[in-house]
Amino acid sequence: MNGFLLVNKPKEMTSYDIIRKIKPLLEKKTKIGHSGTLDPFAEGLMIIAIGRAYTKQLNQWLNLDKSYHAEITFGVETDSYDCTGNVTQTHPKPITLTEPEIHEIIKKFTGHISQTPPIYSAKKINGKRAYTYARTNTPIELNPSNITIYKIKLLTIEKNKINVTIHCSKGTYIRSLAHDMGQELSIGAHLSQLTRTSIGNVSVDTAISIDDLSKENLHHYLIEDLIP
Repeated sequence: MNGFLLVNKPKEMTSYDIIRKIKPLLEKKTKIGHSGTLDPFAEGLMIIAIGRAYTKQLNQWLNLDKSYHAEITFGVETDSYDCTGNVTQTHPKPITLTEPEIHEIIKKFTGHISQTPPIYSAKKINGKRAYTYARTNTPIELNPSNITIYKIKLLTIEKNKINVTIHCSKGTYIRSLAHDMGQELSIGAHLSQLTRTSIGNVSVDTAISIDDLSKENLHHYLIEDLIP
C-alpha cells in the first residue's frame, strides 16, 4: 500500500503522533513521512506519504503555500507566542478592538515581509532546534526570514479577539504573526487557535479523521496521483 494520505490532525496530538498511529496499519519497514509539522495545539491538514516513491516527493509539498484559520487574542503575551506558553505580559486595561485598526494592521503585515521565528520553534540553530535552547534558557539569536503573506481576511472581532484567514508562503510562523501584530499595536498578542485549511491546492475538507483509519480501510484513502 503506497500513496498519499490526507489526514485532519486533531488538537493535542503532535505531528509524530499521527505517524505513530498510522505505522501499525502498514507492513513493516514501510517508509512514511509528512509534509510539514503542525504544533500540538493546532489542528488541520497533514499530507502523509507512504512508501519510498512517495516520501521522496515530500519536498515538493513542503515548498507550497499554505492557508490557515487563526484566532488571535490581544492583550496577553506568552513566551511561545501561543496559548500553550507561559504568560509574560498582560495589558493592564480592557481591550476593545475596532475594525479600522485591525484593517490597518492587516495591511502592514500583507506582502513581502521579514519575520523572526518564535524561540519555541523547530528552527535549527547550530544543528539544534530552537526550542532546545529555550527550554534551558540558553540565549540565542534567531535571524529573520523573508516570507510572503498573500492575504489576511478579517472574519470576526470580539472585544480583544479576532478571527482571520491567512494565505502565506512556506516558512511563515502564524505565531510570530500574532505576536508581531500585538507589538505593532503596543498591547501584546498571542495565537489562541489555529487550523491549517490547505496545502497548495489540497483542502482539509478532503482529509480523514485519524480515528477513522484502520488496516481494512486504509487502501480506500490512499491517493496515488496527488499533484502539487
